[in-house]
Amino acid sequence: MTIKEAGPQVKQLIFARMSVLAIPEQTDNPLRAGFDAIMTPGRLAHYAREATAWVEAALALVKSRPDNPYGDDDEAIAARILSTIPEHARGATP
Repeated sequence: MTIKEAGPQVKQLIFARMSVLAIPEQTDNPLRAGFDAIMTPGRLAHYAREATAWVEAALALVKSRPDNPYGDDDEAIAARILSTIPEHARGATP
């Protein structure tokens, strides 16, 4: 999956994960970490790949569960995961 192929909920989940990768929770200077993430060549692409892989793994895990009520619907699964994240912590909206 690429970000372009993903639906809006999956994209938002990818961006939320990217924000955690770029600015980890315990960062002493989050502004500096965010600036470095944007200004360092290749860093955003790296975070995008890593976040996409993480989201794909999370979706596959949910789909593999016998008690999965969402079936193969990536958007429904992503929406449910996003609903557990506080609004202010979800990251950018595509």
